[in-house]
Amino acid sequence: MFYPALMKAFYKSYQPKTKSFLSLYEQHAQQITDPKLKKEALASLSKKAFHCYGASFYAALVSEEYQADYLKFMTAYQTMCDYLDNLVDQTNVINETNFRRLHQSLLDVFKLTPHAPNYYQYQTQQLDGGYLNMLVRLCQESLKKIPHYSLYASWLGRLAGLYVDLQVYKHLKVSEREVRLIQLRSQQKRLAGDLTWFEFGAACGSTLGIFTMVAYAMNQDRYQIQPECIFQAMFPAVQELHIMLDYLIDLEEDIEEGELNFFSYYHNFEEGIYRILDVYYEAQQQIRLLPEKGFHQTINDGLFALYLAEGVKKNPQLRIVQKQIIKKLGFRARFLFHHTRKFVK
Repeated sequence: MFYPALMKAFYKSYQPKTKSFLSLYEQHAQQITDPKLKKEALASLSKKAFHCYGASFYAALVSEEYQADYLKFMTAYQTMCDYLDNLVDQTNVINETNFRRLHQSLLDVFKLTPHAPNYYQYQTQQLDGGYLNMLVRLCQESLKKIPHYSLYASWLGRLAGLYVDLQVYKHLKVSEREVRLIQLRSQQKRLAGDLTWFEFGAACGSTLGIFTMVAYAMNQDRYQIQPECIFQAMFPAVQELHIMLDYLIDLEEDIEEGELNFFSYYHNFEEGIYRILDVYYEAQQQIRLLPEKGFHQTINDGLFALYLAEGVKKNPQLRIVQKQIIKKLGFRARFLFHHTRKFVK
C-alpha cells in the first residue's frame, strides 16, 4: 500500500477504531476499585495511547474480515503491556516473583486457556475489578478466530517470553537489574549476536514482532509465510529500532527519575543517534524477507516520524537534530512526520 493510501486508511479506519477500543478499556478502568491500580490503568491509556495508534497500521496486512479482530487484539495486548509497565514502575513489591506473576498474563494470552488466575497474588493492591483478566480474554477471543493459530502459537510465545524477561529484569532494584540483563544476553547469545546487552534488551522490549505475526496469521491464506521468517525479519533490528527510539525520547525524564534507559548507555548522544540510524538501515534490509516489504519500510520510517513527533516536545537535544535525522531518512519519512505531528498532541 502506497503511503498516502496508508495514511488515508489510518485516518478513515484504523485510528477511529483504535480510539473506540481504547475508550472501552477506559470505561472498564474507571471501575477499578483500588485507587492506585485505577491511577496506573488510566495513566497508561492517556499517556501511551500513541503506542496503539502506531501499531494500528499493521491492520493493513490483515484481510478486511479480520481487521476488527486484529485491532481488538493489538489494543488489548498493548494496553496490558503499558499498564503493567506503569504498575511495576510504581509498586513497592520489587522482586522477580511478583513481576513474573503479573506478566504471566502476557504469556497466558497465547495459551488460549480459559482460567483466570490471580495475577496480583504478590501485590499489595489486588482489586482491579477484573480489568487485567478482561484484557486477556479479549486478546484470546481474537486469536481463537485464526484458522492456522497453532502454526504461530509457539513463536508468539517466544516473542512474549523475551518481552517478559526484559520487563521483569529491568524493573528490579538498581543493584540487580543490570546484572540480570547482562545474564539474559549471555543466556541468549546466539540470538543476540553482536548486540550489546542493552541493545539486546531493547530488541526484547518491543511488541511489534507480535503484532506483525498476528497480522500475517490473520491473512495466512494470502501470504503463506512461515512464522520463523517473520521472527527473523523483525528480530532484532526492527524491534531494537522501535525501543531505542522510545528510550531516546524519554532520556531526560528517565535520568531525572533514576529509571533504566538503554539509550543512556551509549558514550554520548551523537553515538546513540548514529547507532539508531545504523539499526534503521539494518531493519530496512531485514524486512525484505517479508511480503509487502514496501509497507514494512514505510512502517520503519513511520517509527521515526512517530517518535520524533512525540520526542521533540520532551527532549531539547532532539529538537536540534530532528531535521538532520528526517533528511537522512528521505521524503517518505518527512511526509509521515508532517502528518504524525498533527495527531500527536
